[in-house]
Amino acid sequence: MIPALSLNSSEREKIATFARIGSTIGANIVGVVIMPIVLFFSTNKINPNGDKRGWFWFAFIVAVIGILSALAVGFGTHEVNSKLRETKEKTTLTQVFKILTKNDQLMWLSVAYWFYGLGVNTLNALQLYYFSYILGNPKGYTILYGINTVVGLISVGLFPSLTKKFNRKRLFYLCLTVMLTGIIVFSLASGSLVVSLIGAELFFIPQPLAFLVVLMIISDAVEYGQLKTGHRDEALTLSVRPLVDKLGGAMSNWFVSLVAVMAGMTTGATAQSITSHGRMIFKLCMFGFPALMLIIAGIVFAKKSF
Repeated sequence: MIPALSLNSSEREKIATFARIGSTIGANIVGVVIMPIVLFFSTNKINPNGDKRGWFWFAFIVAVIGILSALAVGFGTHEVNSKLRETKEKTTLTQVFKILTKNDQLMWLSVAYWFYGLGVNTLNALQLYYFSYILGNPKGYTILYGINTVVGLISVGLFPSLTKKFNRKRLFYLCLTVMLTGIIVFSLASGSLVVSLIGAELFFIPQPLAFLVVLMIISDAVEYGQLKTGHRDEALTLSVRPLVDKLGGAMSNWFVSLVAVMAGMTTGATAQSITSHGRMIFKLCMFGFPALMLIIAGIVFAKKSF
């Protein structure tokens, strides 16, 4: 919706920053309350990860909040009317792919963001397994997301000033560098909760910034695509990011399920029941695979000067 709210790039950064502050609070509150809610509604309190009854009520609560939030956004925002936004023809299904290939900025960014999202989603999703089965301390996961809420707000608040000091491309590379450093520290934690939290925070801090960089480039790609094709496609261009997000999220969820099975982290498993072989497989997938995806994302991102 950002291109529909403002045509000014600086104004878009401010809008996106405020929006990201809200999403950061919401996302990290989920991490804080997920286990307490699941365990509260679970009939089996012995299982450290809860049972299906607890997970159902957690999903129900999140769904209700999500619907109310979507309604608030829909009724509370208004589009900017401008001749620049006037579309004189409709985009057909066959034209969609032509537009994507002609808008090289959008195409390269989409590919880079897919690799980035695949790596980030995988590591983030495996964190609950890590704290539950590797550290044997599920409460550490709640502590992590409590810290993430504060750190995320600070990180997002710094975005406007960082974009002035660095260009978007350099800021994205800086984010990748810090995240890779966090993965290294995380992988060397050796069962230490403190070191694990430090590594996890280094990995998390740049995530809101990287998201905003991608969001701003995609938002500005609307005018870039209009200049190249003579056709303005806000809905198509802006739908690319959530599409890539969902695709990467779906694939990472499949991968996470596969890793959990291979590592023996299934129903009834405990931290003591995980073998050294299972731990090795888990850590390789949790740290090695995301690191590789981030490196590939950086290489693809370098293909185009944004």
